[in-house]
Amino acid sequence: MHGLEKRSEKILEVLVAEYIATGDPVGSRTLSKIKDIGLSAASIRNIMSDLTESGYITQPHVSAGRVPTDQGYRLYVNGLPGVHETDQNKYSEIESLIKSVGPDVRDLLRQSSLVLAGFSKQAGVVSSGPVVQQTFKTIEFIKVATERILVILISASGFVQTKTIYDEDDIDQHTLETYGRMLTDMLKDLDLHQARERIERELAQEKTHVNAMLAKTLKLGHMMLSQPESREVFIQGQSNILTEPEFSQVEKLSALLTAFEEKSNLLKILDKTLKADGIQIYIGAEHGLQELDSCSIVAYPIRTTDTVVGSIGVVGPKRMNYHRVVPLVYATARILTNVLSRIIERPS
Repeated sequence: MHGLEKRSEKILEVLVAEYIATGDPVGSRTLSKIKDIGLSAASIRNIMSDLTESGYITQPHVSAGRVPTDQGYRLYVNGLPGVHETDQNKYSEIESLIKSVGPDVRDLLRQSSLVLAGFSKQAGVVSSGPVVQQTFKTIEFIKVATERILVILISASGFVQTKTIYDEDDIDQHTLETYGRMLTDMLKDLDLHQARERIERELAQEKTHVNAMLAKTLKLGHMMLSQPESREVFIQGQSNILTEPEFSQVEKLSALLTAFEEKSNLLKILDKTLKADGIQIYIGAEHGLQELDSCSIVAYPIRTTDTVVGSIGVVGPKRMNYHRVVPLVYATARILTNVLSRIIERPS
């Protein structure tokens, strides 16, 4: 920790750790009984008074002890040692649980959120990355009924998007397969935003007026790629934090449930992680989502060599055990990244 003299740093560190462990406001008498401090209750009271005045701790009630503020938590978290490795047995257990669901990307993301929730005893959350950043791999057109075509778009990271479209020309399956091969050859290795732009450029060119097959192929592809961007957020373990004392007030509990229900706001926080390097810890108001101002979010980006796959993290009260949660998120992110990399980079 920086910005405080050593005794104050120590008192703040121990106070935050004690509050994380018990959930009860911490008084000078409690701190004076901890051997490592080596200060009298009177000296501790003076230091706590200074920490309160500086905004690192606060007194919720006149007769109560002190609890950390967001500023106090931030100084505490910044003073944590670098991310250390999860022990090998736990790492192997996490890896086994994630791999157990097979190679489907959605299943892997959902399972990872469940694993995080189970090991952290908080809420595990995993988001997929922006669809337009996914790399195009293949597109298929399947005739499912008269004038109805199922379009299946697969990205290099393994995400599958489907859409049923109406086509009055009632194209036969053999021709649809030809259309799929044409588009795949044209768009392979572009991201989906580039793929849509390529189709729009081709449609604007004169050759589409004389080549009916090309024009129809491009129009079908454009119908698929022009759909609104779809994002997924998997949340598991919400009930783990609903019973925490921080959410005993109906207003805070209601706000928390709203945040989990309206995933788009949570997604905005996770998207900050996509552009960052390493573990990101957002404490209280730092993440900018009012409904979660009683929470912290520990998150990590999931990126393979060429693809932004998404973000992974834990949502819990500011009083969460950062010593346990940070390495857990880091380990789970590493395992998920390794598994996804093997899926994405294997030959088609």
